[in-house]
Amino acid sequence: MYKYIIISPVRNEEDFVEKTLQSVVNQSVKPQQWIIVNDGSTDKTREIVDNYIEKYSWIKKIDLDDRGFYYPGTGVINVVRTGFKQISNNGWDFVVKLDCDVTIEEDYFERILNEFTQNPKLGIASGAIYFVDGEKMTKEKVQPDIPWGASKIYRRECFKEINGWEAIPGWDLADVLSAQMKGWETRSFDEYKILHYRMTGTRRKGLTGGKFLWGRFQYRYGYSPYYIFLKSIYRMGDKPVIISGISIFAGYLYAAITREKKIYKKDMRKFLRKKQRVYFKNKIFNLF
Repeated sequence: MYKYIIISPVRNEEDFVEKTLQSVVNQSVKPQQWIIVNDGSTDKTREIVDNYIEKYSWIKKIDLDDRGFYYPGTGVINVVRTGFKQISNNGWDFVVKLDCDVTIEEDYFERILNEFTQNPKLGIASGAIYFVDGEKMTKEKVQPDIPWGASKIYRRECFKEINGWEAIPGWDLADVLSAQMKGWETRSFDEYKILHYRMTGTRRKGLTGGKFLWGRFQYRYGYSPYYIFLKSIYRMGDKPVIISGISIFAGYLYAAITREKKIYKKDMRKFLRKKQRVYFKNKIFNLF
């Protein structure tokens, strides 16, 4: 039997949180505990979650004070850490960080946890993100060894080795790199869909502002300029067309010119650039 705990940060998700709640309570293999940390919501999120707590004893809610704004990255992980401290069942084998603006299929956790059983070296995994816009569904782009932060599953041994979540911008790449550096495999499985109702990177400053900020942080993570240049060209197909790619590269250049402080440690930045060189070589090899 799969023993897993879910921790969900949530702030002002009255439009989507019930979809997530329904997805989890209908899972073929249910979690031992689901800790939902309400990060000072000012809408009806709290009331919606409370309705489910009355029906399901394994769902727990923690209410935090309203700081007055959404705090991505570092703030989200501090919220998740608060939930982690409240785990009452220590017999878990996996811990899940799950956002509350997604839906998943009824056998989502059963199928992905089965992947962990089949591969003892699999340390972190997720399904693939599909952005939902009305009746249209678009797969968000990511390399296959990068699990999505919106629904990320950690094997307990791996989670312990990487010392859990680090409260920094880019935590969701840092934990993957840390796991890989320690010999663990990581994976995003295309066949297990995560339906996402808000496009990644649009919550705080809108789409274009988010892309510029993304470029800035990729400099601070230690990305290669050649990698960012080619990635920016590739991303020109995103909406708004052309501007998205330009915004990413402009953000990277801005951070480089102003010498913004690097976030990841030197050994992690070196490991990241090595991965990017291998990625390029494989791409070129596949072309010929």
